[in-house]
Amino acid sequence: MKLWKSIFLAGVVGLAASAEVSTNFYAHIDVAKTNVFLGEVFPVNVIVKAPDFPEAPKTDALEAFNVKPLNAGTKTSEADTYVFQYSFRAKKEGLLTIPPLLFTAGGADLSTEPVGMLAKKPQKSDRMSIVSTLSATNCYVGEPVLLTTTWDSSYPLNAIKAVDFHFPVLHDKRFQTLEPYEPEKEKDTRTTGLPVYNTRVLAIQKSFMVDEVQYQSLSFNKILIPKRSGTIEIPQSRLLCAATRESESDAKRGRRTAFQYPAYFDNTFFDQNLTGGGYNRVYAESNPLTLEVKPLPAEGRPPQFKGLIGSFTIDVQAEPLSVRVGEPVTLTVRIESDRFMETINFPSLRYQPQLINKFEIPDERSLPELAGKAKISTQSIRPVSTTVSNIPPLELVFFNPASNAFMTATSEPIPLTVSEAVLVAEYGTGEQQYRSRLKTVTDGIRHNYENPDMLISRKYALFGWAHPIAVCTIVLVPPILFGTIALLAFFGKKKHNIRRTAKAARAYRIYRKNAAAIAHLRTKSEIYMGLDQTLRAYLGDRLHKRPGALTFRGVEKKLAAAGTDFQTVEKLESVFEICEAYRFTAGFDENADAKQIVHAANRIVKAVERNLK
Repeated sequence: MKLWKSIFLAGVVGLAASAEVSTNFYAHIDVAKTNVFLGEVFPVNVIVKAPDFPEAPKTDALEAFNVKPLNAGTKTSEADTYVFQYSFRAKKEGLLTIPPLLFTAGGADLSTEPVGMLAKKPQKSDRMSIVSTLSATNCYVGEPVLLTTTWDSSYPLNAIKAVDFHFPVLHDKRFQTLEPYEPEKEKDTRTTGLPVYNTRVLAIQKSFMVDEVQYQSLSFNKILIPKRSGTIEIPQSRLLCAATRESESDAKRGRRTAFQYPAYFDNTFFDQNLTGGGYNRVYAESNPLTLEVKPLPAEGRPPQFKGLIGSFTIDVQAEPLSVRVGEPVTLTVRIESDRFMETINFPSLRYQPQLINKFEIPDERSLPELAGKAKISTQSIRPVSTTVSNIPPLELVFFNPASNAFMTATSEPIPLTVSEAVLVAEYGTGEQQYRSRLKTVTDGIRHNYENPDMLISRKYALFGWAHPIAVCTIVLVPPILFGTIALLAFFGKKKHNIRRTAKAARAYRIYRKNAAAIAHLRTKSEIYMGLDQTLRAYLGDRLHKRPGALTFRGVEKKLAAAGTDFQTVEKLESVFEICEAYRFTAGFDENADAKQIVHAANRIVKAVERNLK
């Protein structure tokens, strides 16, 4: 009987132990905010503790939200713990629910708890609009088209803050997106910076009148290269911002805000501080666009075709034109396009069949330079024998959409004179001097050779051509002037660095003082907006950056260079994301423990401070 009791008790203990182990695994969802606006992106993190790597659920079937996976699962420092990151965007207004997300690991299903959300539609103002246009509505796979986006507003631009420009085509895998080459933008006084999908885009500002109402517009371009054929619906762009209410806007109208930096770098669009009220949250969305993409014809496609689409010309210049075997000849290749020269990618000269077996072609070549509608690159080649009489035409194969055919642009042949290489060597001193026998080389590469003229001794008197005083003046005056200028610059820079160093030294002390003031706040929006300003001020002073234009990507590079560990950088990024998420919470706020939030932030900042010392 005692034996059966022992077996029974052991079974009960085993079941309890297994139940306890099973309950150690879970899936927990962490939502930064539960009150959002339509068109607003907010982060969602899921922490999964599982015996092995969990399989993530499919999120494209959620009816109320657009979901984009940001991180498909990262193992944390804690054992058997993984983090999944998503960006959510509410598709409709009202009371919404993020349903349970089911993760599978080790044959077990781990489900998150449902989360209730309140999505409110921002005020859609008739004073703002976004218009998107394409340079063409029909194209081929790989053929570039220009997407122009224009934001029109009758609000004064300095009355708009906290701009969130959602531009999903930038991360659309159906396209390759390129930045147009527009070097004149930074010099243009009309250039203004826009925060577009966590990047800074340069837009050109214009003013116009409609029905006696003054409007201002900001316009920027992107080059889209479709990767596949078919009918492609380009997702709409949405802009969410805070605009000054009418009474305050009238007071500010005509008044220009002064900035320390140019408008394309520093303006109110990047300012997230909405404390004190006086702002309406408004949004606008662009018109839908459709692009018909045709596949490239397979018939008649040359083997040298490398994906260039458009109309191109090629011109080649060479120097010198008279060389010995093995001496380098520098080729300057200029490829000009009728449009979108940003897409030009000239293949290596190793793909030129007429150069093979006639020239030695190194792997190294210069990075291309942009000039007007052309790309210019240089590369050296070396003739391998005296039988080479010219540089043959270079070929550039492309598909021309206008003629619906593959075409080849060729350069003009360049005459080249190649003589035999002469190898010269002399050694010995005084009477015991020997000269090696001269050998002619008719093929191959000889890197070290010269004319026999190099053996002739040439001596020149130091002062044979001028008075010694004049020579000394010419020789000594420039170094003295240079040294004086360098010394002045050194002390000026040193004084500037002393000021910067002193500011950086005070940064942590000022942060602790400002963070202590945040600990008395009550609502999440006040806490996180205050923390956002305090963090930006600290990092701006510590890293010698402008707080208003500071982005986490710029901070991340500086911290990585200082040797900051990955966990600290990741925690700092999460604080940035939460602060950013609480830009639009007025009217739907929640109370929170400010001391706990500030204490967690202080630990992260303290770790950052240790790495920056």
